[in-house]
Amino acid sequence: MINALLIISVVIGLSLQQITKKTYNKKTTGKGVFCFSAFSSLVAAIFFVFQIKLPFKFDLALIPYALLFGLGYGACTVCSVFAIFSGSLSLTSLITSYSLIIPTVYGMIFLKEKIGPFLIVGVVLLLISLFLINYVKGDNKISLKWLFYVTVAFLANGVCSTVQKVQQVDFFGKYKAEFMVVSLLIVVLALVITAFFTEKKEIALSIKKGYLPIAICGIANGVVNLFVMMLSTRMSASVMFPLVSAGSIILTYFISRIWYKEKLNTMQNIGFIFGVASVVFLNL
Repeated sequence: MINALLIISVVIGLSLQQITKKTYNKKTTGKGVFCFSAFSSLVAAIFFVFQIKLPFKFDLALIPYALLFGLGYGACTVCSVFAIFSGSLSLTSLITSYSLIIPTVYGMIFLKEKIGPFLIVGVVLLLISLFLINYVKGDNKISLKWLFYVTVAFLANGVCSTVQKVQQVDFFGKYKAEFMVVSLLIVVLALVITAFFTEKKEIALSIKKGYLPIAICGIANGVVNLFVMMLSTRMSASVMFPLVSAGSIILTYFISRIWYKEKLNTMQNIGFIFGVASVVFLNL
């Protein structure tokens, strides 16, 4: 029962992060994106602070990992907001989820992990999904702007997952919360500086109109990471990750259809189904 509640919470939390970006965009007409990303990252960092066991321990050798993770996290957060503003919420959520293929490929090449049949099936389904999603018809034409932002978000999210994986391997599972706090504070600092120079006139308006989406996105981020760590000790990763990944994508899809009135053409809907199946197989 507890595991089911945790999984449902993670699914809702993952979906909320995407939905709040859409809500923020609608409230601010796409302005103050760096501001949104900075403050939501700060809320997430504060959440991780409470997970640190005192006394605080940090190895300076973690700095390069934190910088690289911060670069990927910042780019993913910013570009996913831009992608949702310029294109489909459900497709952005799906494409970003494909990024788990990046740490998988890294593991095969550098960690000598074996290629399983599920991975092959997942990759094939992913390719079919991408082909169908890009099927052009009427108002569902994929814009180059959306394609650029979602591609960067996909790559950046993959970098984050890969760096986390490498960090945990290199440091034998230590410094999880400490690593996240330092990484997120680096992200906050970089985004605040960027916002000051590019969105100086929009910061006050962004906070005034978007404080609620900002807070919810940051809290959802922290809750998801906390509950995933709890679930990792209670159930198999091969069961947990397919459930939460597919669940969040499907939930976001239905919310985008019902609440935001987003519509995909028939081929894109079929591609979406193949995409969800792909994410499940890639997680097995």
